[in-house]
Amino acid sequence: MTPKHLLIVLFFSISTLSTAQLKFKEGYIVNNRHERTDCLIRNIGNEESTMNFEYRLKDSREIQKIELSKVEEFGIEKELKCIRAIISIDVSRDRITNMKDTVSQWEEGHAFLKVLVEGELATLYTYYDYGKPLFFYSLKDSNIIPLIYKKYNVEIAANFVEQILYDHTFREQLNEQLTCGTRNNSDRISYTKKELVKYFENYYKCHNSAYATYSTQINKGILLVKPAASLNTIQLGIQDPIDAAPKAYFDKVNSVGFGIETEYIFPYNRYIWSVFAEANYLAYKTDNVSVGNEINPPLYNGYAVDYKSIEFPIGLNYYINLDKNNRLFVKAAYVPFIILSDSYIAFSDSHRSDFSASSHLFFGVGYNFHNIAVEFKYYTPTNVTQNIYKRGSDLSQVSFKLSYAFRILGNRGVQ
Repeated sequence: MTPKHLLIVLFFSISTLSTAQLKFKEGYIVNNRHERTDCLIRNIGNEESTMNFEYRLKDSREIQKIELSKVEEFGIEKELKCIRAIISIDVSRDRITNMKDTVSQWEEGHAFLKVLVEGELATLYTYYDYGKPLFFYSLKDSNIIPLIYKKYNVEIAANFVEQILYDHTFREQLNEQLTCGTRNNSDRISYTKKELVKYFENYYKCHNSAYATYSTQINKGILLVKPAASLNTIQLGIQDPIDAAPKAYFDKVNSVGFGIETEYIFPYNRYIWSVFAEANYLAYKTDNVSVGNEINPPLYNGYAVDYKSIEFPIGLNYYINLDKNNRLFVKAAYVPFIILSDSYIAFSDSHRSDFSASSHLFFGVGYNFHNIAVEFKYYTPTNVTQNIYKRGSDLSQVSFKLSYAFRILGNRGVQ
């Protein structure tokens, strides 16, 4: 199996295993007979979604999905509470051609709502509709009411937006139903979890009434800087200008490189996605050539390569959290690079040519312990002699990298 195929297999295998690595937490479910059962719960989907929770009993290994028709409430103590409720959702189009089309169309249905702030006076809920956050509230024992907000794109032609309109009715609802003197002013509040949670908390504080808040931790992204050293294995194959002649291969050489990486880890979904950019120096030098089974045949005397480059990978990283200190990861990047001016390829003692830079890709897998990471990267072959007539080439590279992360911003939450 080639390194490329091995990496593809590893990528899909690790992605499949990632679900199994998600932690179960101490929680409970309440069935339709209002019976509470303590159990272990995990979310295998989007962190904000309520659609992909699973549970298992503490004395069982059988995993079951939390189904809307069978469970009326579930939660994780002091962290999460979800209830089943009938809610109304506005299903009207948000792309319109006439401002008169801003008429809401409501549909009712059952859904699991996350409780954000709860108390005797009022409760704030949220629900994600195809990735879009919707918020609801209730007063004491009233029905659950949507907080109304909508953004309309007014199009004068297909996909050409002339104007954007906003329906901020939720501010009027808060002013009418949830005010306390001048402490709570909803006139400038935005339709976000952070600001609505703060508004409800201030409402309770103003009334000096007890309340509970769930899932209000606002995680921040993490910015890391990683100095790194790498062991690169590089080989260059060069085409003979005679079409029928075999390709010549310069020796496969191991060389030490160094570089630096900047990575930003997104705070969503347990810090599993990040973007990164690198700058890495590498060198490759040899005058040994093999053609078929021959090593340094006489016709190839004077062949030599001295190659130095700085690459600038930009890519995505996917982490698999084993526990707080141990993580696996898979990554992929687009790799533009520059070739330093003193690099050359020689086809005789008197004939030297420059290289031409292009770009390629790399795919990697690795392991992270605390701030230390080791990774293996496979680079797709690239032609660095496009500027030389009938001298196409394949520069192949694999790399083992060791890095140490310095945290610049952010703080990774507890798993």
